[in-house]
Formats: sequence, C-alpha cells, structure tokens
Amino acid sequence: MTSPARIAATLLLSAGAVLAPTAAVAAAPAPASAVAVFTRLGQWPSGYVGSITVRNDSAAVVDGWRVEFDLAAGTSVTSSYSGVFTRTGDHYAVTNESWNARLAPGSSTTFGWVASGLGTPENCTLNGADCAGTPADHTAPGRPGPLAFDISAGLTLTWAASADDHGPVRYEVYESGQLRATVTEPRYVYSTGGTLPPRVYVFEVRAVDAAGNVSASAFRSLGQIWRGDEVPAAPSGLRADVPAAGLVRLSWIAPAAQSPFVAPPTAGYEVRLDGQRVAEVGSTSAVVDAPAGGGHVFSVRTLNAVDNYSSPVELAFGS
Repeated sequence: MTSPARIAATLLLSAGAVLAPTAAVAAAPAPASAVAVFTRLGQWPSGYVGSITVRNDSAAVVDGWRVEFDLAAGTSVTSSYSGVFTRTGDHYAVTNESWNARLAPGSSTTFGWVASGLGTPENCTLNGADCAGTPADHTAPGRPGPLAFDISAGLTLTWAASADDHGPVRYEVYESGQLRATVTEPRYVYSTGGTLPPRVYVFEVRAVDAAGNVSASAFRSLGQIWRGDEVPAAPSGLRADVPAAGLVRLSWIAPAAQSPFVAPPTAGYEVRLDGQRVAEVGSTSAVVDAPAGGGHVFSVRTLNAVDNYSSPVELAFGS
C-alpha cells in the first residue's frame, strides 16, 4: 500500500516566526471571544440543511454581527432564515436581523439555510475575526452508542450516554439521513405502532455539547445492508492554523458522500499526534492543544458506520 503523502506545513505567528511552543514557557490563555459554530441539521444526496450559531463567549455585549464564509463551487443557498444573506460568487455574507443583533455575554442566536450541493462553510469569519474565536471548550463529546433496538412495542432506540468534559449534551437522532429529533436522554421512541413498513431503516445518533462540538456518530440499520468489512475513503486537504495561543486547529475535506444504502456512511474522524490519538470528532475540523517544540506529525483517519478506519492523511508540523 502506498504510504500517505506528508504535507509540510510551516505556521507563522509573525514574519519569520515559526510556531514552536515549548514546555518550559506556557502561553497565557487568550480572553474568550464571540464564536460562530456550524451544524449540519440534515442531509440528502443533493443537499443539506445547515445552521450557524453565533455565541457571545466574551464579557462584553456584541452589538451587531456579520458572518462571512465560502461554499465550494457547485453549492448554493436556496433559502435561509434569521439572517440577511448576500452572495458574491461562492462567498456569502450574513448580517443580523434587527431582532437578533444584540448579544449579551453568554447569549447566542442561530441562523440557517437550505443548500443545493454538499459544500459546507470554509474561511469563516465573525465580525472580521476567525469564527472559532478563542473557544473555551474545544473538545467534542464522546461517541454515543452502541445503538440498541427494542421492538416489543413499536421501535425504541437506546444507547450508552456520551461523556463530555463540560457537562450535559443533547443527542441528534437521524433516520436515513433525516433529522428526526433532538433529545437529552439516551433514548428515542421512533414508533409505538405495530409492524413498521417493510424497508431498510438506517439510524444515526450523535452528541452535541453546549459549545456546539459534535461527536462521532453511532449507526445501526434495521435490515441488513452492509457487509461489515467496508473500508472508508480517506479525508484530504489536511491543513492547520492557529485560532489562539497554545491551540492548533486542524481541518480537512470529507470524502465524497454516498447513499447509506450503497456504503456505510462516515461516522467521524480520528485525529492523532505522533501516533497517539488526541481527538475523535464528527465534523471536518478539530482544535487540539499545540505540541511542544520540535517536529511532529498530525494524522487524520475517516471512521465509518461499521467501525472501520481509512488510511491516514498526514501533516508534518513544526521545525
């Protein structure tokens, strides 16, 4: 098997200054700021419903907001809500409505859209700064599951609860790619009737914490459609930047989406630093603590619905 290509990355904090944090000098944490968090609410083969939550994590009032981002060529917004959208080519600018402009410390507002195409926001800024801001919580919840079915009276899904370092989470329950419910307990009653209509049902559950961090998903189908030995495609375009002192944000491009009735869908991604796992997420980015000085290698693998991993894509980091 051909080994994955390494992408050399030199991250500059200032002209000629290479990012190389050392263990001897700890970087002072930056003050919290406003952030904008993207969530995919539902998806189908030709589009999805997405939202961005603007959350004021700072100690000052945010009086008016503007979020800008790019969507990949071939993806466009067909309808929207709770924000004023302006498009220039593949670039979108969204400004507040009159009723959701002012955000007190700790408060948030959400706007959203229906997309034609599967491209998700890139190069996101909030009032000119990075949408990631200085996240107070950048760790995704643990993966829920495994999923269990109770068919004694209709169909009820249960799963092992997710663990999160900042408290309770909510669970998004999908059926065949459609969001069916958001619940706070590890249980969802899908049907209380008799026999379900004869077809294949693909269930997915993921956890989302209060900061908008998304876990990897747990899947289970009602009706056999996957062999169990399918290996997912690897992500691509792995890159890194610095959202705040002492942190590194890795981002990548998801492999092409396929129908869950054709191949096991993507459940999430595993992030490793020098061979050691440092994160598992359900989105195409992860914020991790910056490593000590010297040369390091980050890698990311796709995890699919039958718990198989892709080959890794790698990124050389530091000196």
